[in-house]
Amino acid sequence: MQILVIFIKDGLNQNNLHNSILGIGSQQLLFLARKRMSQLSFDFDEQQESNTPGNSGVGECINAILSADIEPPNIIVPNFLVSGEATMLAALAGAAKTFISQYISACVATGSSCFGIPILKPHPVLYVDSELSRYQIQQRFKLIYDFIGRKPRTDFLKIIHKRSFSSGIPDLTNPEGFEKLLPEIKKADVVILDNLSSLYRTAEELAQNDWNFYNDCLDEMRELGKAVLVLHHTDKDSRNYRGHSEIARAIDNVLISVKDKKESCGMKTVINLRKPKSRHGASGEGLMTIEFGSSEKHKFHFSKL
Repeated sequence: MQILVIFIKDGLNQNNLHNSILGIGSQQLLFLARKRMSQLSFDFDEQQESNTPGNSGVGECINAILSADIEPPNIIVPNFLVSGEATMLAALAGAAKTFISQYISACVATGSSCFGIPILKPHPVLYVDSELSRYQIQQRFKLIYDFIGRKPRTDFLKIIHKRSFSSGIPDLTNPEGFEKLLPEIKKADVVILDNLSSLYRTAEELAQNDWNFYNDCLDEMRELGKAVLVLHHTDKDSRNYRGHSEIARAIDNVLISVKDKKESCGMKTVINLRKPKSRHGASGEGLMTIEFGSSEKHKFHFSKL
């Protein structure tokens, strides 16, 4: 009965109701039902609030906002990870976006300094890696943790990879795919999605409406207080992220990673990072330069130049 109320509330007539239910998967139906019931409850609470004395509607008086004791967001890694916010790290293939995010995740999970910036305490991290094999993940993190000098506590860095599900990582374009990851997401303070194209793989990058549910996912994680890092690709000139502007609607900060081909050589890679979008003020073109790799004189390392 609740599901019927949901669809009628959302404007489906009785003739289309049966076809709409048949055309949607059971998991997706349940997801939409729960989400709509939550919204109906929220609408009811809003209506009740608007009927209280001294409140003329659902809008909140700015004086109430100014006087409220609002807890500021936790800045875990400046420019990269802030609780309740989503950041995009975009780069061409081979510009180290995965290596950088793996290093950040390892530092956050152990409470180790990241690019010379202290991290006050360890945070549980969920890393969703849709491309690397389990062996490749192992080899990358061996290098990183040998450099850091310590490993995280049990379950402080959890990896969802291609073999985590018998049928492969679910397509997050669909509600049922996101639902499969949600229990692990709720346990983490930090969520890293690597990468957008392979996780939301049936969404067309230039189709605006294909990214509505993706933005809903980001909004839900932000509302849960998660610090979210989304990995994506840039356009061919590395000037901006690839695809429709809707891809960054729920993104608070955009970082662009560009490989310095002149300075990178042999086992050493040099990356220039810039920040073209920030909700916190003016965006700076140059953010930092990062070097990682090894040489005859130095073991594997990550450093900010």
